[in-house]
Amino acid sequence: MAIGFFLYHLDKTTCGGSILAGASDDTYEIGGIVRQQVREGDPVTCGKHEGRFRVCGGMGDTYQVGGELKEWAGSLDSYSSCPCRARFIPSVLSHTYDSDCNAGRVAERKQEARKKKLIEAKEKGLEPMPIPALIYATQRTMDDYGAKDMQCGDLSEAELKTRFGLTDISARVNPYTLTLIPPVAANPYSGFYPGSLMEEAVSRDESARLMFDEFRELAHMFSFHGPYKELITEMIDHMQENSGTPYSSPLLDRALKEQILNDRSEQSSLLKIKEIISTYMNGEYFIYPLEHKYKFMITINEFSILPKFGQLIDRTNGLVIAIHDTWATHITLKSLEVEGNAYRAKVHYHIQDHFGLDDADVLNPVYRKFRIFRLWFALQRWNKYGYKPFITEMNTTVEVTGRWGE
Repeated sequence: MAIGFFLYHLDKTTCGGSILAGASDDTYEIGGIVRQQVREGDPVTCGKHEGRFRVCGGMGDTYQVGGELKEWAGSLDSYSSCPCRARFIPSVLSHTYDSDCNAGRVAERKQEARKKKLIEAKEKGLEPMPIPALIYATQRTMDDYGAKDMQCGDLSEAELKTRFGLTDISARVNPYTLTLIPPVAANPYSGFYPGSLMEEAVSRDESARLMFDEFRELAHMFSFHGPYKELITEMIDHMQENSGTPYSSPLLDRALKEQILNDRSEQSSLLKIKEIISTYMNGEYFIYPLEHKYKFMITINEFSILPKFGQLIDRTNGLVIAIHDTWATHITLKSLEVEGNAYRAKVHYHIQDHFGLDDADVLNPVYRKFRIFRLWFALQRWNKYGYKPFITEMNTTVEVTGRWGE
């Protein structure tokens, strides 16, 4: 038996790289720095080659991650998946373990066998699909600032009134006359009648502030419960800042991941991806053949529905008003490990939506009845305001496993 050392993030590789991260919930303070203990599969850089690689091989003891068991990394048993196949230089010499020193050699021999199989596959004309691979992209493009719902400040007062019938925009201020709208008295016998109160003038900036406050208040009709209820308020705030820069939030990424994982319908894009991998992977050569890459695009286009927030609960938790449908989607197969009849893969979803309204939105006979959309449209499209719409970014990576023919 030999003595090995557990590995921690920031430990170096023999080729000049370093381990980027480990278990976020298993940390030690070492020299005043919080260090994460490293597992098989954690990310690592190479000192000679660009990109991210992973820790291969573990020392035997396991750690549960999302219901899956992963082995802890160790100095005797682990190496980098980079082209150098570098070993690791432990920096914490007080955390040791007893190890069969042959375990690391076994992992190396296994990797060498895979390389030989890959050469054999290429000699037979079987080309592996390079990983990572963009396996799906919508026709609508990313970063599309020329889309109709990304216009702003392009309409005059006359156009708002004649083309769109927007004469009643706000319940608090008349943006055309820049005067406050007096509240109607609750008591029918109060003596109030139209014209009994003087109209109070406000500035253009003040009118916009009042309209944004009203925008936020009305949004609560569609967003009043759950962890995502404040997202719409943040997005309205972002619009009011008028930078036009993309918006992202860990909560949106979380909502997207939940939608993807909870979609167990026959039209689930993730289930279709699993089905394609299981059907066309080649276990003998540990690859997914390049000749079948097109299967992803065709199958997702024809037989699946891309992730979006359209469930009944989304109408009141803030997701429908904040996102609802999406503009562009890219799906990337970030990693794929084929081992005999089994596989493990990481699938990344990058989705964009536009927080903006086009003509059709406010001309819709249903949407135009809601004051919130009339406010939104006027703030964005009227040339007296011209608040910039923006792109909403969502990203998430999901890990899947399966077997051939499933």
